[in-house]
Amino acid sequence: MEPSDLPTVLHVTHWKAGSQWVRSILKLAAPDRFIEPQPFPDRPLSGPAVPGAVYSPIYSNQAELSAAVPDYASHRTFVVIRDPRDTLVSWYFSLMYSHKTDKPTVAESRTELQRLSKADGLALIIGKQMLGVDLFQRQWLGAGVPVFRYEDMWADQHGQFARIFDFCKLKLSPLRRRYLVHRQSFTLRTFWRLGRPNPKSHFRQGAPGDWKNHFNDDVKRLFKDRYGEMLVRAGYEKDQRW
Repeated sequence: MEPSDLPTVLHVTHWKAGSQWVRSILKLAAPDRFIEPQPFPDRPLSGPAVPGAVYSPIYSNQAELSAAVPDYASHRTFVVIRDPRDTLVSWYFSLMYSHKTDKPTVAESRTELQRLSKADGLALIIGKQMLGVDLFQRQWLGAGVPVFRYEDMWADQHGQFARIFDFCKLKLSPLRRRYLVHRQSFTLRTFWRLGRPNPKSHFRQGAPGDWKNHFNDDVKRLFKDRYGEMLVRAGYEKDQRW
């Protein structure tokens, strides 16, 4: 098939939601069609979406992507979200130990966090970076495109990626599908340090529910006040009594 006959695939997500994991599998699944987005400051893509291309990851809320790609709904657009509490903890450790100190904003955030206790650092991120995650999930949960939860993908990697492959119309044999998912699995990437979590690693933890190891009562109360409703809407909690 010519590229123009293939659907354009848009993998949309927020920071710290397994974006590089999904990206690595999509790149192996469609290497000749894969394009890593190079976003401009004011839009998620540098230009019009290329017909038949596979874009991953796109960090964009629904309003921004709609402005940049008005016909995104006619493409194979899917969204990946993660429990915002685990997103917060992952973001905290990433900022604290990121090696990308060449970026002024990262270096500034790291310096700021290193002056604070972990609880205060988490509270700081709740009031800053988590605002974008809140906006992202609120918009995309009602946008009419498939939404995959990182936690479901963690629990059933082969099943969930099979759904993504089918939705994106990526023609792969069952054996090839299993090979790609297994090759990029968290277990395979991190088996050498099982039982020895490394806070400086990009794959530091990843296990759903890790937030319980880091939230104290004050952080929990603050998060619940700010984003408790979002947790219920996204299906991560049934109510505010968590």
